[in-house]
Order: sequence, then C-alpha cells, then structure tokens
Amino acid sequence: MKFTSPYEGPWASPEKLAVVKTGDWRYQRPATKAAKCCHCGTCYLFCPAGCIQDKGTYFTADLDYCKGCGICARACPVKAIGMVREV
Repeated sequence: MKFTSPYEGPWASPEKLAVVKTGDWRYQRPATKAAKCCHCGTCYLFCPAGCIQDKGTYFTADLDYCKGCGICARACPVKAIGMVREV
C-alpha cells in the first residue's frame, strides 16, 4: 500500500506537522520510580497520548505531551508509576 501524502501516519516528521505540546493541560503528572520499574512496557502500550519514552532500563513520560490521565500509573503491574500533583 502506498500513501500519497507525506503527512499521513505516525512516521511523519515533526518538522512537517504542526505539533501542539499538550502538557500544559494537566493538573497531575506521572512520576516513575526507575529502580522499581520492571521494564515490561505496559505503560507504553496503554498510553493514549503515546508519550511514554524508553530510557533503556525504565520508561518515563514525556511531560511536554503528557495530559496527566493516569492510565500508565493504573496499568503498571509493579506500581512503579505514581501520579503527583502539578505545582
């Protein structure tokens, strides 16, 4: 299947798209305990914003795009992610 537009799909580069940083919308943010993270990727799979980043031995949220929904914290099997209030 060949796509006709360079703007279709998640592979389009940010330079070609108008990227809106949605991190200012939240009132709480995820905080990852790196030592407790089992690096299973469940938070990565369940994040609706797709803002979870792999840091090699643990996952963390990109706070520029995280909306603070808390789904990653609820999905984490070892409770390595907790939600903290924004200040």
